Amino acid sequence: MSSERSFGRVVVEFRNRRGMTRSQLAERAELSYPYVSQIETGLRKPSRKAAAKLAEALGVSAFDLEAAIPRDDSDDDQNRRASAAADTLISGEPMVLAAMVSPALERTSGSWRPSSREDLVAQIVDLLEEVDVQERLDVLADVQKLAMRRLIDRGGAS
Repeated sequence: MSSERSFGRVVVEFRNRRGMTRSQLAERAELSYPYVSQIETGLRKPSRKAAAKLAEALGVSAFDLEAAIPRDDSDDDQNRRASAAADTLISGEPMVLAAMVSPALERTSGSWRPSSREDLVAQIVDLLEEVDVQERLDVLADVQKLAMRRLIDRGGAS
């Protein structure tokens, strides 16, 4: 099953559980009906912004819902993780889905952290792509200021 179909399967399942039609979901998520239809049938992969809107409309954690979308469709391991996350989300099993999002995350001292500097940078860039292009440099400056402030507050320890 393709990753898009796994994600679409989750959207359909939760839409049905909420008793919503596809039109109602599209309206609540502020997405077009054709786009929602293509997501549900596996013809399109949603953007992070669209996935977040769908999650809100469905009453599902955006983080958990995004776990059903692999970062790289050509990576079989990531596709398996996305499919497993979709199965877990649909079944309602109590399980932390963060580990399924990407092999880039590892469990460290009770929290999930990127497993390498490259993975951290990739995740930050993914998040920055959600910000308006005109604001990205300001956001980066704010991140740098906050990181420096925390470093100073902790006495230079990380």
